[in-house]
Amino acid sequence: MRPKPTRLLDHREYPVLYVDDEKENLRVFEMTFRRDFTILTAESAKEGLELLSQHPVAVVLSGQKMPGIEGVEFLRRVRELDSRALRILVTAYADAKTLGQAINDGNIYRYLAKPWEPDDMRLTIQRAIESYALEAERATLLEELMVLNRLSRTIHRELDRERLYDTLLRALRDELDFDGCSLLLAESDSRPLRFVACEPNDDVAAHLKKIEFDPSTAPIFLDQLNKGDSQMLVGDDAGELEKPVRAWLTEVSAEEIFVVPLVGKERIIGALAVDNRRGGSRLGIDGRMLVEGLAIQAVIAIENAQLVDDLRRSRAAVLRVDRLGTLGTLAAGLAHEINNPLVALNTFLSLAPEKRDTDDPSFWGEYHELACGELDRIRGLVESMSRLGRGGASPVLKQEVVDLGDIARQVVRLLHRETEHAGVRVDLRIAGPIPAVAAVRDQIHQVVLNLTLNAIQASQDGDRVEICVESDGPLDEPTGVRIRFQDVGEGISEENLERIFDPFFTTKDPDKGTGLGLMISHQIIADHGGSIEVESRPGEGATFHVRLRIGSLESESDTNHA
Repeated sequence: MRPKPTRLLDHREYPVLYVDDEKENLRVFEMTFRRDFTILTAESAKEGLELLSQHPVAVVLSGQKMPGIEGVEFLRRVRELDSRALRILVTAYADAKTLGQAINDGNIYRYLAKPWEPDDMRLTIQRAIESYALEAERATLLEELMVLNRLSRTIHRELDRERLYDTLLRALRDELDFDGCSLLLAESDSRPLRFVACEPNDDVAAHLKKIEFDPSTAPIFLDQLNKGDSQMLVGDDAGELEKPVRAWLTEVSAEEIFVVPLVGKERIIGALAVDNRRGGSRLGIDGRMLVEGLAIQAVIAIENAQLVDDLRRSRAAVLRVDRLGTLGTLAAGLAHEINNPLVALNTFLSLAPEKRDTDDPSFWGEYHELACGELDRIRGLVESMSRLGRGGASPVLKQEVVDLGDIARQVVRLLHRETEHAGVRVDLRIAGPIPAVAAVRDQIHQVVLNLTLNAIQASQDGDRVEICVESDGPLDEPTGVRIRFQDVGEGISEENLERIFDPFFTTKDPDKGTGLGLMISHQIIADHGGSIEVESRPGEGATFHVRLRIGSLESESDTNHA
């Protein structure tokens, strides 16, 4: 809020109190200045203090020699009662020591000697009022800035768009005490402006959300917004306004609606509006400027939330692409893995008719057990592939109790064909009892799969890849689980170590990798509150350490967006 220019200040808006035990002095003072100022008078310090407790004033003048409480002491008590009031001592009796002490202690603003000249007195009071007004403006501005900073911190903490809208409007109602408020947004330049959130969220809000503003129905209203101009919509002028604007005023039954454009980086993204629908006071300049200041912060928060939404959608798309690529890599191996057990099943079923009436322990015992085992193997392979494919189907995935050792076993079995083709041996070691963790199983499955594939693809024919699942932390009370993936391949250069988790960064041939697997794995583990670390030197292979904390299940996990 800008301080008012002195020439526009109405000095009569700021009361002046004169305290003196001489009635004639009070009468002369009042007659001289009653046209210039709002005058209050009192004949004693006690009466003056009682007046001050009932009527705050801008300037207090006092004589020195008064019965009971003298002027300097009275003005000291005035300062304790209201430190903002300017205090002036008017006397012919005060000695230099008393005046100096009063001025140094801050108890008086100015000193005027009796008899005073009207012009000097008038100018002194005017300057005191102007000083009081400027200080009041400064205090108001500081208070408004504190409110604005507090509201800004509140809305910037929220990155979910729907919750952000509610937080923003509740802040306007609760902190700034507006009767009602609304947020309007347009998805693009070609889309109409619509109400996306209203407070209070009642029947009126439901009707407002049916109103749209587009160039064909509200060209003037939208043109002012697009120019970046705030607008005050007045109920008395409703008949002259465009139809959607008139419907808005009618629906909320407000005398005034103040509308502030939300100016984005590239275009006007919407508007923020407040109103006095409950018949409250008119929307003053202070409140309007606070709304305009908050609108600037609201734009930043809304655009940040939009970026987060876009990032989540992009991550979901990248995750689906990476998953499909992984499925493609495994498709040939899956066919081979299923064909092998199918041979045993086919042989068993082909011989079953001949063996129906015989008692062949080898066939009905060992062969039957072998066939059932191969059937379980097929079922496990299909289940693993199905789980991997379903991982990105839902935007919000639930956590469950996960056995990381069991996941590692499934991955090793699933990649059996891949390891055979590469001539690589995978050694899996489960180091003792492993505590379960709360996690999204499909996502952790994908991480283990990605890192195992990376280790296999970094290895040469005859190399060995080691996977170790073990407790992390003190032996008697582990805090988490660690999975170690170690290969003896070419390793990673120092400059590439800093980039391996960057999107699309890869040292593989174009037909062997997209550079997304490690980035996605890193993000998934981060979403679970864990970490991925890598150790490597050129020519000495690489070791990836995945750590997950032991934690309880979340009732509703919305931190894992696929």
